[in-house]
Amino acid sequence: MCADLLKPYTKTPPSFQVSIRTHGPLCNLACNYCFEPKKTKFYPNSNFHMSDLVLEDFTRQYVEGQAVPEVVFIWQGGEPLYIGLDFFKLAMDYQKKYATTGMTIDNIVQTNATMLDKEWCQFFADNGFQVEVSLDGPQEMHDYFRKDKLGAGTFQ
Repeated sequence: MCADLLKPYTKTPPSFQVSIRTHGPLCNLACNYCFEPKKTKFYPNSNFHMSDLVLEDFTRQYVEGQAVPEVVFIWQGGEPLYIGLDFFKLAMDYQKKYATTGMTIDNIVQTNATMLDKEWCQFFADNGFQVEVSLDGPQEMHDYFRKDKLGAGTFQ
């Protein structure tokens, strides 16, 4: 019986999900509990921007690696919108390019919402994104923890 437990797992999972960090630890806020900014010292010469080539390669491999009809892309942290709308437009192009017949691709973005404007909201609506907003509770608590780069609260 123990020998069965020691056998390597060789089956390919039908699906898997990863969180995509478009801009690494970079963010437009300065939350007092965040550990992400400290990561920048480990890569002093990096702009932390996922290149178009990496985005395309990742998208292709991620889609090809799924054995299910629904593929989910989860975009998050530091602040994924920090990379810019053009990046996400290109991501949609690559998803369409590599999706197979009958495949559904869904996108989830986890954002602090401070960069949302009409253009972002229209893009998310047009592309069926699920938008998740991170908050730290009621305004008093949120503003204590989540501050902008000038030290002001960000709840509003």
